[in-house]
Amino acid sequence: MSSRDYRILWLGTTLAFLAFMMSWVAQSVVAFELTGKNGSVGIVSLGMGVASLTIAPFGGAVADRISKRRLLLVGQALAGLNFFVVGLLILADVITIPLLVASTFLLGVVFAFIAPARQAWVGEILPERLVPNGIALTQVAMTGTRIFGPLMAGVLIAWPLFGTGGSYLVMGGLFVLVVATLWRLPNTASRPREGRTGVFADLADGVRHVFARPKLGLLAISFILVVMTGYSYQVVLPGYLENALGRDAKDLGILVSATAVTGLIVTIAIAGAANSRFAWPLMLGGAATLGVSMLILSAAPNFSVAIFAMLLTGAGTGAFQMLNNALVMQESAPEYYGRVMSLTMMAWGVNGLAGLPFGLLADATGERATILVMAIGVIVVTIVTTVVYSGMRARGRVTPGMEPLTEAVAGD
Repeated sequence: MSSRDYRILWLGTTLAFLAFMMSWVAQSVVAFELTGKNGSVGIVSLGMGVASLTIAPFGGAVADRISKRRLLLVGQALAGLNFFVVGLLILADVITIPLLVASTFLLGVVFAFIAPARQAWVGEILPERLVPNGIALTQVAMTGTRIFGPLMAGVLIAWPLFGTGGSYLVMGGLFVLVVATLWRLPNTASRPREGRTGVFADLADGVRHVFARPKLGLLAISFILVVMTGYSYQVVLPGYLENALGRDAKDLGILVSATAVTGLIVTIAIAGAANSRFAWPLMLGGAATLGVSMLILSAAPNFSVAIFAMLLTGAGTGAFQMLNNALVMQESAPEYYGRVMSLTMMAWGVNGLAGLPFGLLADATGERATILVMAIGVIVVTIVTTVVYSGMRARGRVTPGMEPLTEAVAGD
């Protein structure tokens, strides 16, 4: 936080995360109330999934080529405009599932460009030894917004003065503030044209870079698979509340906020481990905790037990996501930051695509059975990742992690 540019970027990132976290609750409630089906919630998430999966790899290549400040300004402005339009459509009572899908598709396109650009910009602003900790601190902000975002959305949706339409207008207003923070940052240079290759060549080079480094490839694959199986529970939560627990779908904000409380505590507690030899074990422990928490959620007899399960879910997702992102940056060469982060962020596109089949599965077999399937998927991925990583270490292809940053500084 001693870096002025990092502080400003961190503030803008936090506000953007806050709006995005509000949107997950708002769009789920709107979709479920329009049709009363889990499949509709999955269809809405499909828009972002398709956009993220098909465009995300190119977003990172573009982020490594052009001014990151210019890219973020355009992307954040489009996101804010998108929220304003959806809010007005809801207030005019003309919103439909296809319009919501179009909205999430546009958000997916925007996210595909701005997410890797933000992460890569952190790598340019901070000294190399502080990059993992800078990424960890960004993840702390993201986890914090997982508390206040759903909470704000839940309060605004339940408040007749705002409702879902007013909530979308508030999200649009937050992006006005995000754009204002970006104006205070200095421009970033584009890559010189001399010797520049095409976007497809840059993308292929990024893929080769990821899989030329065994640890980096394993981190990327495990992140995609855990997010696809373990993070899709949000699609079935509205139906789970109404059909399995007899609660109102608007209580979704309470459950999601519960995950954020423990997520924030855990990410703050272990942020310093992002640059230590404990990062890998803690990351794998986070994934295992997520799998166990979903097993509990699938069998929860009442709302109180469901909240307990979601508290564990928050701890697991917080540890896994923060440490995976920090390790990815640590294992990547600086000139590949944008492309590498965009490849790992394809996980959110895969997650969006998985939302529809999981939603349809919930309609056919029930929400509890679907969450159980997700839990088994997370546990299997965690076990396989642990075995592969252990094999790498046994063969000498993985060296022990770096010492904690505090020790390194003391040694200097």
